[in-house]
Amino acid sequence: MENLNKDNVQETGGNIVNDFIREIIAILDSIELELVNIEVDPDNPGYLNAVCSGFHSIKGLTGFLEEDMASGITEYTEELLEACQKFNISISRSITNIILQSVLFLRKICNDKKILADTKFQGEVGQHIGSIIQLKDGIMLDIKQPVRPPENRIGEILLEDGAIALQDIEYVLEKQNSVYQNMKFGEIALRERKVDASGLIKAIRAQKIRNESGEQFVQIPIKRLDQILQIVSQLGTIQNALHNEVIIRFGSNDSFSTDSKQAKDMLTDIRKILQELRLVTFKQSFQKLTRAVKAMIEEAGVNVIFSTIGENIEVNKEISDEIIIPLAKIIEFILENFSTDTNKEKIDNIEVVTDKKGKSIIIEISASKPVHLDLVHNSGKIKEAEKKIENLKGRIGYKNIENSGLQMKIIIPH
Repeated sequence: MENLNKDNVQETGGNIVNDFIREIIAILDSIELELVNIEVDPDNPGYLNAVCSGFHSIKGLTGFLEEDMASGITEYTEELLEACQKFNISISRSITNIILQSVLFLRKICNDKKILADTKFQGEVGQHIGSIIQLKDGIMLDIKQPVRPPENRIGEILLEDGAIALQDIEYVLEKQNSVYQNMKFGEIALRERKVDASGLIKAIRAQKIRNESGEQFVQIPIKRLDQILQIVSQLGTIQNALHNEVIIRFGSNDSFSTDSKQAKDMLTDIRKILQELRLVTFKQSFQKLTRAVKAMIEEAGVNVIFSTIGENIEVNKEISDEIIIPLAKIIEFILENFSTDTNKEKIDNIEVVTDKKGKSIIIEISASKPVHLDLVHNSGKIKEAEKKIENLKGRIGYKNIENSGLQMKIIIPH
């Protein structure tokens, strides 16, 4: 009789645990749906509130299950989400990816509790929790640090224009922090003779365009901007010829010559402003790429976390539009090699990082495991990507990084 009672207690306890697990899985399903909504509309607070509420519910259920690992994943993820709620942080792809990874780990625990004893799985969970903490700390650091005033970015514009050297920027910033604490970057650079007045004025004009906010805007088709640029270029050619003729006739010190030079400089400024207006970011292209890659991942049946960095880098619209296809071809090739891995439980990563260095756009595609370089070299998809990149006057290189994986680098002049 006593053994029978024990069996009944164990059976009842097991049923309760199974009920909790089924409820957790149902909440995880809801969270995934809300993450899809966030991807479409990242600034809608209702979706974030729903995800945060879901993890809060799971935290209570994992407490009843007495699973420390599941509780840890849930607790740290909830803290990250609460920070996003409290400080009105827009949900970026990196945040979405890390939440999805939390969901994946919790699903694995619900489906097979024996995995909790797997040392490899324990290490992966520990690394994941570390990533959550690092991401949350980064958010808190950004909140605590004062926003850099627009003047601090004058140095970046001057550097892009070749009007100042990198070591001179560092020199000016050091002076700003120690000697001239109440002076602006441009004032110090001019005072220390690290930049001339005309170069600084042009940079300030460009800065105003980049940092203008609260103004009314009109939409201008790129085609119209190109037509205006062509007209301005033609005017510039005519103005150059007139300016040279004026100097020959009246000399360089004549007031007419001075006015002619001023008109020439104004046309140069107009051309530069129009070129600035013609720039777009990678944001829309990366959104399209992310949707395509998610479909590829689902079709390949692999556990891959895809992320992008640098979506606010400004480029010509042609580059932003045309780069999608070669990037998709490269990622499709990488996923094909991931799908040959017999370890289906392993979580791999693919990351696309964009940066602007000097007069070049750098795009790095990093995979979490190596691929034999002969396969890369002979791949039809890679050759298609190379052809598209060559049309943009760019080039592509690839190598395997030790203890990391395959890295491909695209360099496009800009």
